[in-house]
Amino acid sequence: MVFTIAASPVLHEAGVSFQTISLGFGVLYSILAITEIPTGVWADVFGARKSAIIGGILQTMSLVILGLGSSATWQVLSGFALYGLGSSYVSGALSALLFGINKDQDGERFNSNHYFSMTEKVAVASYVVASVSVGFLSQWFGRGSFLIAGSFYLLAAAFVAFFMSELPPEREFHSTRKEFVSRIDEGFAAIRSSIHLKALLPIRVLHQVETILGVLWLPWIQQLGGGDARWFSVLATGSYLLRYAVNHYFSGKSRPESYMPRIGYALACMALGSLICVFAENVWLALFGVWTMAGARGAFLPAVQAIQHEEFPERVRTTGLSVMNFSTEAIFALSYFVSAAVVDALSIKFAWGISAVCFAASALIAALGAKFRNQAD
Repeated sequence: MVFTIAASPVLHEAGVSFQTISLGFGVLYSILAITEIPTGVWADVFGARKSAIIGGILQTMSLVILGLGSSATWQVLSGFALYGLGSSYVSGALSALLFGINKDQDGERFNSNHYFSMTEKVAVASYVVASVSVGFLSQWFGRGSFLIAGSFYLLAAAFVAFFMSELPPEREFHSTRKEFVSRIDEGFAAIRSSIHLKALLPIRVLHQVETILGVLWLPWIQQLGGGDARWFSVLATGSYLLRYAVNHYFSGKSRPESYMPRIGYALACMALGSLICVFAENVWLALFGVWTMAGARGAFLPAVQAIQHEEFPERVRTTGLSVMNFSTEAIFALSYFVSAAVVDALSIKFAWGISAVCFAASALIAALGAKFRNQAD
């Protein structure tokens, strides 16, 4: 998490322009889009555990590249590219591995609402630790904070290697090529047959617009806070604490008949938070707007994960998650390349306005998805 929280301000402080940072994220998501489906199928065919280990090692190497040496454009872009490749191995594989293990252990007692709320709590707890430290790490170590982050990525890969068991993959064909083609077809077929999955595709794209413009947010908070990098920690820590609190509230609920209404309400709150940031002239109002969005994600993200994991058959779960990721990451990559040309001159208020419109549009799509699902039932 130190990478995603601190990449933009730390690299910018080291002399890297926002244009190069946006290009870096564009390269990252381009690599993700290109390799997402092949690595997802690879995980289903050869093992999700192996895929997660490989990805963690590649991500560690990328952070070493970003943490050492000069601010040359080629080095920065190389670090982002390798991080994207590593993420494609982890993306879907680790989540599917954990889901499969827990579902097998609990059997009929398995409750997706409780499970994804619990995994979100664990994730947010680690984010809080990272967010508390990131401002201080950035202030004290600069680019060296990437090396600290890399040590945690390597530790995570080692944990998976030594303490987690592999779910035995099942093969239908002796030919690896036929196996790959068959699983990709099944992944796309599952999306075509699910109203919820089809609704999630544009929702995820619109939801990530705020992330694409996020290269501006932390420097904006730092400026409003008088230039102190420790405002990064205040912003991130408050965000994850609220996200944890909202998630904790929903974790005690029984599994809903449909997660889509919950997603729609959460997106509406994100639109409100973005709108508050449009008019924020001081750091506390800005923090309130960002924290409103962050709290809403405590309901949004577990619901999205539950839909994606439950709508895909076990045989192609990682493949299906990768197909979903590919469908959005290709858009992310294009958006980062487009934004790189204008991001240095983009007004912060205009950027927040774009986010508010996108959140509102995605909330409308969620409402329509829930309506059509009810009609289909």
